[in-house]
Order: sequence, then structure tokens, then C-alpha cells
Amino acid sequence: MKKSLVRFFIFLFFLTVVATFFTIFLQRRWKQELMQYESKGSAEQVDKQELVPVKEEKTEVEELDSAAFLQDEYTKLEELEKDKTWQKDLPLRRRYEKIASLYDGELQRLVSYYGKLLKGTERDNFFAEQSIFLAERNRESKKELSQDKTGVEENVDYLKKYIALTKSRCASILEKMNERE
Repeated sequence: MKKSLVRFFIFLFFLTVVATFFTIFLQRRWKQELMQYESKGSAEQVDKQELVPVKEEKTEVEELDSAAFLQDEYTKLEELEKDKTWQKDLPLRRRYEKIASLYDGELQRLVSYYGKLLKGTERDNFFAEQSIFLAERNRESKKELSQDKTGVEENVDYLKKYIALTKSRCASILEKMNERE
């Protein structure tokens, strides 16, 4: 009797351990699926929507490579960010990801254009400064991640910080470009 009771408890313990591991596995899997679902907009909606409202304008190549043109594009991007109706049917996180992507593209264009204006050590220093900024932006943005928030809130806060830092860097590069002219 005692032997069968011990076996029964061992079986219950083993069953509990297996059930616990199975539950942990399912929770992780469901969390991953939820994160993937949140980050994806429906493919049909994303394909139909424009990333940036496009106006048919005839611009010459010289205009595309001017500080005034880049300043104008930056201003349009700021207005787009403030526009609450822009892609309002997307989940909040996805909308912030698109805005962050647009600011990243603008930052790359500004860095490329400003880098062409510089020569020698000034150019090297600028690109070193840019590398430091990118590392700092990543580090500072990750500070917004915490254990207290859910996945969506956490990612939106991260993206807000990421966007704010990128905007400030774009503004400082535009200011430097204006000082050179």
C-alpha cells in the first residue's frame, strides 16, 4: 500500500512538471503569435495605403539636392506625424513604426547630403558623431522598455522615444546645413 502511494505521488509530481512545461511553452508561443499579429497590418491594407502622400510636382534634380528641399521635406514629415487621420485604421504600434521608418529615411538623406558638403577630417568627425548618435539612440530608446507595461504600450513608448531622438538629430543636421550656407 505504501509503495503504491509513493508511486502515485511520483506520478502526480511528474504529471505536474510536464503540465507546467507545456503551459510555459504555450504561453511563449501565444505571446510570439500575438506580437506577430500586432506588428502585421493586413497585407491588403498596407499595399493599398501610401506611405507618404505624394503630390505630382515637377522638380529638377538640383532642387532634390538642396538644403531648402530637405528642410521642406522634414517639415512635411512633422506635419504628417501630427496628423491624427493619417493611416488611422492601422494599429497604433504599426503607425508609429511607419513614422519611425519615415524619420529614419529622412535622417539618412540628411546625413548623405550633409556628408557630401563636408571634406577631410570634418567629414570623418561628422560620420563618427553620427555613429555615436545611432548607438546612443538605440540605448536611450531601450530605456523605455520595462517590465510594468504590456507589449504594445512598451513598444509604442520605445518608438516615441526613438522618433523624438531621430527628429532632434534631423533638426540639428538641418541647423548645421543652414549655418554652412
